[in-house]
Amino acid sequence: MKILQNIKDFAKNHRLEFTLISIILLLALTLRLYRIGDFLTFLGDEGRDVRIVRDLITRGNLVFIGPQTSIGNMYLGPLYYYMMAPALLLSGLNPVGPAVMNALLGTFTIWLTWFVARKWFGKSAAIIAAGLYAISPVAIIYSRASWNPNPMPFFALLCVWGIYEVWQNKKYFWLPIVGVSFAFALQMHYLGLLLIPTLGLFWLFSFNQIKKNVVQKKIFVRQTLIAIGLFLLLMSPLLLFDIKHNWMNFNAFKAFFSDRQTTVNLNPVKSDRFLPVMLMTVSDMFLARQTLFAPIGLVLTLLLSIWIYLKSKWKTPLKVLFLWLGLAILGLSVYKQHVYIHYLGFIYPALYLLLGALLGFLFEQKLVLKILSIILVIFLFSYSLIYSPIKETPNRQLWRTEAAVDLIIKESSGQPFNFGLIAKQNYDESYRYFLENKKAPAFRGEDKITDQLFVICEDGDSCVPEGNTAYQIAKFGQAHVVGTWNIDYLKIYRLTHFK
Repeated sequence: MKILQNIKDFAKNHRLEFTLISIILLLALTLRLYRIGDFLTFLGDEGRDVRIVRDLITRGNLVFIGPQTSIGNMYLGPLYYYMMAPALLLSGLNPVGPAVMNALLGTFTIWLTWFVARKWFGKSAAIIAAGLYAISPVAIIYSRASWNPNPMPFFALLCVWGIYEVWQNKKYFWLPIVGVSFAFALQMHYLGLLLIPTLGLFWLFSFNQIKKNVVQKKIFVRQTLIAIGLFLLLMSPLLLFDIKHNWMNFNAFKAFFSDRQTTVNLNPVKSDRFLPVMLMTVSDMFLARQTLFAPIGLVLTLLLSIWIYLKSKWKTPLKVLFLWLGLAILGLSVYKQHVYIHYLGFIYPALYLLLGALLGFLFEQKLVLKILSIILVIFLFSYSLIYSPIKETPNRQLWRTEAAVDLIIKESSGQPFNFGLIAKQNYDESYRYFLENKKAPAFRGEDKITDQLFVICEDGDSCVPEGNTAYQIAKFGQAHVVGTWNIDYLKIYRLTHFK
């Protein structure tokens, strides 16, 4: 009730601002939910995830590890699967449910960005930061699909805001929240490790402020121990898995950091990745994934950042923001593999906080700078709207996958069948999810060889199912095609043994 009363009071006392942030949040939610079932990615990884979570819901199969990382053969923790469970249950096991969860959480992250920006930099900066974040093409793309890195911006922002409150306002109850949020961020993606220096430094600053105050020090230490305990509790499933499997994850981590020829360059001086990473950050996050104005944008961002630090009264929050961003760019720049834009998830809010601060500060200056700010805001808004991902053709992967499964079930005539997939960049978990949900009599070749095999080909007419070396197809044995069907670019074959 208190929260509702606070919202009511805010709306009454700040009508224009309340109206603007409400419009921004509604726009953000609309852009993320628009045809979400048609746009969401649903391939092998997504199929694997919903199969695991479905079994958690329906069979009570506890999960101790999360998805495997693409580099290093490490496993994330299972928290994302437990986050997915209520959404998948409420949606009746429809894979759209977890995607909607991410859309809602992504929108809430925009609200939290507005809240933090307002506290740090004022009303103008907050509205600009939230508005640009709401229509960011990258933010939209990674808020409308079910994927473990997608919730990271929320937990990263919550971590940093929490440690700021501890440092500046001595609100030590935030420490356990930081511990929990960091565990979630780390289990969304291991790049959450790059939050450690920022959180650690401001924890030290906070402790140093009160080390001579016995009462505050006692409270601080107690809350820190609670935070550590909660963090370890949330990480414990991964630890139990490691103990049972001969420290597989620990050894993978060790190999990742010891084999630096292919993974990381721990000497930042020798890195040649700083400029490319910063240019990618500006082009993808500020300029709607367009590279034309990225160099100009980077120079302006750096110059304005120095200027507002020297001229504004925001030095304290800017120290947090610059450290958060600087250590992140440093960490990403010493990584030798390709840096994908979703790797930046733990600094998405930081980037829009910075952009809001820069443009908001300009807006509050004399007329010429105010006009410049308005021009830049209009340009950035227009760019994001022009290149908005909602204007792209939906991939319809979810629909196509289910349609292919429905066709196979129909053509199988209720008889048992084996199933195989030919695809260069996919595997069969997404199809098996629907096959199992629809209780189709489908068998893996290692369990039973039936009288018919259905093969889905995602590679067009170049597929040759007869004699294909894919395991499930080869396991079926020698066979010939007796039927073919098409669904979009999918080609579906029915094969039977030679008589």
